Amino acid sequence: MPDFGFVGPSYEAPSIYQDAQECINFRPEIDPLKQPGQNGVIALYPTPGLTIKCILDTGEVRGMRTVSGGDYLVAVCQSDVYVIDSTFNPVHIGALNTSSGIVGITDNGINVYIVDGQYRYTWRISNPNNAEFVGSISGTTLTVTLMKSGTIGINQQVFCDGILPQTVVTALGTGTGGVGTYTVNRSQTIASEDINTAAVGAVVTGSISGTTLTVTAVTSGTLYPGQTITGTGIALGTVITALGGTAALSFSITAAGTGYAVGDTITVTGGVYSQQATYTVATIGGSGAVTGLTTINNGVYSIVPGTPSSTTTSGNGTGLTLTLTFGTGNGGAGTYVVSTTQTVSSTTVYALNFSVLPTNDGPFEGADVVDTVDNYFVYNRPNTQQFGSSDPLSPISSALAFSSKDGAPDDLVSLIVDHREVYLMGEVSSEVWVNSGLFPFAFQRIPGTSTQHGIAAKFSIARVGNSFAYVSRNIRGQAQVMMMNGYVPTRISTHAVEQTLTDQFIDDARAWTYQLEGHEVYVVSFPTLDLTWAFDISTGMWHKWLWVDNQNVYHRHRGNCHASFQGLNLVGDWENGNVYQLDALNYTDNGDEIRRLRRAPHLISDYQRQYFHELQIHFQPGVGLPDGSAPQAMLRWSDDGGSTWSNEHWSSIGVQGAYQNRAIWRRLGQSRDRIFEVVVTDPVKAVITAANLKADAGVN
Repeated sequence: MPDFGFVGPSYEAPSIYQDAQECINFRPEIDPLKQPGQNGVIALYPTPGLTIKCILDTGEVRGMRTVSGGDYLVAVCQSDVYVIDSTFNPVHIGALNTSSGIVGITDNGINVYIVDGQYRYTWRISNPNNAEFVGSISGTTLTVTLMKSGTIGINQQVFCDGILPQTVVTALGTGTGGVGTYTVNRSQTIASEDINTAAVGAVVTGSISGTTLTVTAVTSGTLYPGQTITGTGIALGTVITALGGTAALSFSITAAGTGYAVGDTITVTGGVYSQQATYTVATIGGSGAVTGLTTINNGVYSIVPGTPSSTTTSGNGTGLTLTLTFGTGNGGAGTYVVSTTQTVSSTTVYALNFSVLPTNDGPFEGADVVDTVDNYFVYNRPNTQQFGSSDPLSPISSALAFSSKDGAPDDLVSLIVDHREVYLMGEVSSEVWVNSGLFPFAFQRIPGTSTQHGIAAKFSIARVGNSFAYVSRNIRGQAQVMMMNGYVPTRISTHAVEQTLTDQFIDDARAWTYQLEGHEVYVVSFPTLDLTWAFDISTGMWHKWLWVDNQNVYHRHRGNCHASFQGLNLVGDWENGNVYQLDALNYTDNGDEIRRLRRAPHLISDYQRQYFHELQIHFQPGVGLPDGSAPQAMLRWSDDGGSTWSNEHWSSIGVQGAYQNRAIWRRLGQSRDRIFEVVVTDPVKAVITAANLKADAGVN
């Protein structure tokens, strides 16, 4: 008989007795020019192999992002943050306060923004010059015993596991860039370790009074919002929150007004602003006049408001006006706003390119997911309905820049930006918000965009095609995979796919998408289930993409996260710190065997006996092994609906240059319900184009 569905679609029904088909590490390819019934309408191609590109550390690669412009790739492995350049050289630039779990990474062309659930971080995009060496620290003395690469210099930040944050090389000792001793700014004890350094963003001379940093001289670099500053006496975690020039450093009450209440909100209007200076009434005098205000956030204006500035309130009182004092710093000497109130006399100040954002930045501290829209960073607040945003073109958030997914009472779980709109994915519902230029929060809900589908796994959301896909949950159940069609979720999973997820823990699913050879594939892994599903949007078909251990046991694919960088599809390993290329010309997983399996449909003829004389599997010919030997295909079958299986039967695919070879098995016995299964493990381009079966029907 002609092709009996051996190379057809898989995973269409939930029971193996209804549909036992498997397609593991093969991806279906459709030829749209061939008519149904012809050989080769559907072919099975091998999934890409893994080719090592670099090694970051020894643990989970938690996230990767190609920075706008394509010059750098930012990757997180355990707690370490790396920048990878076009030569695939990883440079250590910072450290997170957590060491496991998927992280969210995005950028706005100026800053990279990272969230890990508990904290938010930012890196000013810059050339990550560094040195790598073996050394130890005792007190404030860094002793270098072996140089691996680069040159050590003053004004470099120092990184390794255990080193205190904001440690900077401040002076040369016996070392002049290589082996020797150096002075660092923070006293500590570190045993001999692999250590990295990275250049700081700026070195200046300055002092701090309250939240005002006054810079009197610049040794090198430029100051920006979002930079952590460190130096003698400066509180840990101090961050520059606003440049001068158009930033309000302080205020004075010009006219006290009457009728206000403690707690009333005051915003200074006038000018054009990215955020208005905002205060609350702290104290009221005997005559009802405002005598004290508490700063919520310093305003940032493109046009300085007139003096005195008019104010709006919570609805109480009249007549209150304020005079704002503005800074003068615009990257060099002048005055700036910092995050922490303190008093520091004149000292050398180091502005770091990598920063942990302080807890008083914006409405809340942590976030699980982050994205970018209209030069805003938008992020969620875990276990609440709330989400917030940064200021435009800045990693800094104002205190009132937040709102809530309030169309339904369920918590916000994840978010993604699509077509300049922010999709807020809740536990069992979703809604869409858009930038409307409002104050103090720029975004508002779009009416009519609420849906009855939430998201089951916060990291299962990934862009695909002209939209995005995710693992869904609603008030009626979970474990469907949906693709958003405008504002309407559309089911793309089949009953067979969903059956593997039913009554299982799927909250830890993580997804990514790759595009290769014209195919765009949504890949979703379930760590607890040890399973990876892949959906090809060009064919509308699913396949399993699995890694096999040395006991021939299947596990989820090695890819934990993905980025397209330097024209390559890269994935980070969930276990060992490796970054691989998805390589269509590599038929191994970084040298490990790939076990490719195709299980055919049931062959039933009214449950009468069938006698199977010959099975031919048509592989792409001429793909022999490099040593000249012939790769093999293994056949086995089941006669009881897929419950038990026969012994293995082997056949040659063909040696290199043999273009007429066929894999043939003969004298295959009889059955009332036969399922054939073929496995290929040799590292060759095992393309299955068709299968033909010679069989006769019996009479009983």
